[in-house]
Amino acid sequence: MAGPGPSAPAGRADSPGTPGRRARLGAALEELWIALFAWVPTPVGLLLRLAAWRWLFARCGSVRFGTGLTLMGCRNMELGNGVRLGRGSFVTANDGRLVLGDNVALSPCAHLGADAGRIEIGAHTAIGPGTVIRAANHRFERQDLPIMRQGHQPGQVIIEEDVWIGANCVITPDVRIGRGAVVGAGAVVTRNVAPFSIVGGVPARLIGRRGQGMSAV
Repeated sequence: MAGPGPSAPAGRADSPGTPGRRARLGAALEELWIALFAWVPTPVGLLLRLAAWRWLFARCGSVRFGTGLTLMGCRNMELGNGVRLGRGSFVTANDGRLVLGDNVALSPCAHLGADAGRIEIGAHTAIGPGTVIRAANHRFERQDLPIMRQGHQPGQVIIEEDVWIGANCVITPDVRIGRGAVVGAGAVVTRNVAPFSIVGGVPARLIGRRGQGMSAV
């Protein structure tokens, strides 16, 4: 492992033009701008948020932004037409990439964390309330350093079209969920899910297939 680089002179702050400072300032301004409109209720609030926020994103179609949203890293997000972000959801993509296809629906209080990785969700996919999808994991190999200081292992989550993910699920990094699959409420998905399959449990396992006379869980 390479040793530490030369340290800055004691008491010397970052210069005003450094990229780190500009990035922090940009993040603070983004947070403030989002907070200004996040609370406004009724259809008036929906219209205000779309008008005020859509320019923040890499791409933003006709999105329905619910109240109380937390959004960070919007410049790294692509949102298709008909996307719905439920109230209280937490959606971030700092140093990562988030792509939501047309008509993706996030129920209230969902958490999508594409930080340091990539999340891609196909069209007509429904995400249940309280579900957590993360694209990166904490590193924890070293015992001499707190986990919070070991950084993240980048990864990705790919969810194909027409998937239904129930309430309070957890989708871990480096998982692909195939087209038309169903993930039962409370499941923890740690490996790939085949198209049109139904999975449930902790960790999630195959419990059925769509079209074989079994109702969704």
